[in-house]
Amino acid sequence: MTLKDDAYRYIKQEIILNHFHPQQVISENQIADDLSMSRTPVREALKQLGADGLVILHGRENIVAPITDEMIDEVRELRTLLEKYALTKTISLIPAVKLDELAAEFKQAAKVESWEEYLAVDTKFHTLITHLKGHERLQQFLKILQGQTDRIQRLSAYDATRMENSLQEHLRLIDLIKAHDLTQAEIELESHLHHVYHTAHQALNYFE
Repeated sequence: MTLKDDAYRYIKQEIILNHFHPQQVISENQIADDLSMSRTPVREALKQLGADGLVILHGRENIVAPITDEMIDEVRELRTLLEKYALTKTISLIPAVKLDELAAEFKQAAKVESWEEYLAVDTKFHTLITHLKGHERLQQFLKILQGQTDRIQRLSAYDATRMENSLQEHLRLIDLIKAHDLTQAEIELESHLHHVYHTAHQALNYFE
């Protein structure tokens, strides 16, 4: 793990958790001081975050990218295309025991009403159904989209019903994958992603 990696993970997490707010200017000097490192690895990390779409590099300023309706739609459309494609390749390869473990983890996170735990399980699930050996570019695209999704999904916390609805969507999807029912699994996956980003649209408009 390099200093650049440390800076990248720190800044990314602060953005995802909304500790660095949309359109906030990020101070290289402040982060370098906070992490006890020089500005060089911080600057390199910010460039990578710029490539990920989480930071806008504007002259000498580094600005947290805003969350917009257009961005939400774009991420939804890309995730839907890529995850449905991946599922056509992985549906017959995913061990049922892994899916059962994730179903139990989803239920536990929902039971204690912890969004952080729930979203961690959500990431594990979507990583499982999209992980394809020999498809490095697909994995790179999905990793970038996951960073955007992590920010967007936290908008859903304002909706008290979203976690329970999401739980039921995931449990249905898990059952369809275990049954190797690709047609219905694709329909359920697309419907699930639609609900995720529709809730984000509502939250964005609510907070504006």
